Amino acid sequence: MSPIQRSRILLVEDDPDDVWILRNLLGDRWDGPFELVHVELLEDALRCLETSKIDAILLDLSLPDSQGVETFLRIYAQAPEAPIVILTGLDDQALALRCVQAGAEDYLVKGQVDDELLIRSLRYAMERSRRRQAEQQLQTQTEEFRTAREIQQKLFPSSAPKLAGFDLAGALYPASATAGDYFDYIPMLDGCWGIVLGDVSGHGMGSALVMAEVRASLRALAQITSNVSEILTRTNRTLTSERQEFHFVTLTLARLDPQTRQLRYASAGQRAFLLDPAGRRSVLESTSPPLGIDPDLTVPCTEDILLAPGNIVAFFTDGLSEAESPRGGRFGIERPLELIHQHRHWPAQKIIDQLYQQVSRFIAPQPQRDDITIVLLKVL
Repeated sequence: MSPIQRSRILLVEDDPDDVWILRNLLGDRWDGPFELVHVELLEDALRCLETSKIDAILLDLSLPDSQGVETFLRIYAQAPEAPIVILTGLDDQALALRCVQAGAEDYLVKGQVDDELLIRSLRYAMERSRRRQAEQQLQTQTEEFRTAREIQQKLFPSSAPKLAGFDLAGALYPASATAGDYFDYIPMLDGCWGIVLGDVSGHGMGSALVMAEVRASLRALAQITSNVSEILTRTNRTLTSERQEFHFVTLTLARLDPQTRQLRYASAGQRAFLLDPAGRRSVLESTSPPLGIDPDLTVPCTEDILLAPGNIVAFFTDGLSEAESPRGGRFGIERPLELIHQHRHWPAQKIIDQLYQQVSRFIAPQPQRDDITIVLLKVL
């Protein structure tokens, strides 16, 4: 059980009689542990706020070293997030209004304050301050995630390359503001195209940053070599060096030669599927464990696969196959493959749209819990 939070209240007051009264009012009525920190001078209050966490401030405006609204303004400048309740002997409505407009939570007049009014004013001031801070934090996080998502969206391809004899399309449907899934089309040195589909473990900003690191590595290495085994092996070494937060990555990199219709791939823990015109399926199995675990991992590649007219190569992350219905059943592998075959004469992008509509209906009314990424390569 966590300890009860102690409230620390700073009382800035130079009259010992008022201090005695306030200490007793708080001691009789405060409904939890609290600590009253008392100082008599403004300069002492400012030093206290520099070194201590204060939950609320009771402030007299008439102090030996400061008078009037200037006293409040200096305290507020030092601790703008701490709720301040003015407590003064001046029954001055204009002064009260100026202080509240400048940021004070309340204005109480000595001699007109009982224990109930004092406690209520402090409690309300502290709750309003907590609510404002929570709202500001939420707004900041929302803005940060919106910016991060906009930046990440620019990392994904806006459209697939137009390749004679092929229909290539892909889409990523994130489960949250930022995605750990990744797909890409990378031009390679020998006129081939690299088709990439990956899934970073976990969710949120950390996974998105790893995804961006993977993308940068693949694209840089593709300008040096067309060897998909070497590209993934070297990317793995990058991921396993000097990273404090652990993430592993399942990823397929397939090299397509549009001229010969040959496909060669290296896959770290990510399967794909090859469908023929009759609907028969071949599993393009992973060739190694995921990236980011073993720094000495070598990711082998397959021999060239000759693609025939009517073939469809389907890549999708487990956000699709492991999507669960409200009753607990999974969308699975067979359902998306059957849908792809059933609509094989549709454009690749339209098939992807249909797959996402079907899985969305399957999980409804539950929210999507994992990123879903689909890439389809049709041989015309």
